Amino acid sequence: MQVIDIEASGLDPDLSYPIEIGVYDTQHPETSISFLIKPDASWEYWDSNAESIHNISRNLLDKEGISLEDACDRLNLGIDQVVISDAPDFDYMWLQRLFDKASKPMRFKVSGFYSFLTPEQQSQLNRHLDIQERPHRALADARMIGQALRPFLNE
Repeated sequence: MQVIDIEASGLDPDLSYPIEIGVYDTQHPETSISFLIKPDASWEYWDSNAESIHNISRNLLDKEGISLEDACDRLNLGIDQVVISDAPDFDYMWLQRLFDKASKPMRFKVSGFYSFLTPEQQSQLNRHLDIQERPHRALADARMIGQALRPFLNE
């Protein structure tokens, strides 16, 4: 299973955009992917509160981020068919914004991990994740979620 996490410029649903994406592969961790994204010139929204949480500066994105097109290509190549998210609505929104701006098709689906867990498993997972300190970096967060999900998977 592959787990995705996205760091964004903020949480405003109309203005925010993805700035870092991590995809953790629970079966083959060595194939996990992570990258910073250089924002499109039209993406101006920046929430300094979000920056204080993920510690990714706009300057870092300009220096080390990859293009929107490269980001889409890496995701389409690196994700099998479905990627799991702990926040599928937000992650799908940001992915759609990325792929739309790059004029690329998204060749995978985003699903919430709660869709395949029983209510008891959801409670167990929530208790486990609630006590974890999130690094708020995409791959580290995706890894933490993926490792927490492993006891519930039949891989």
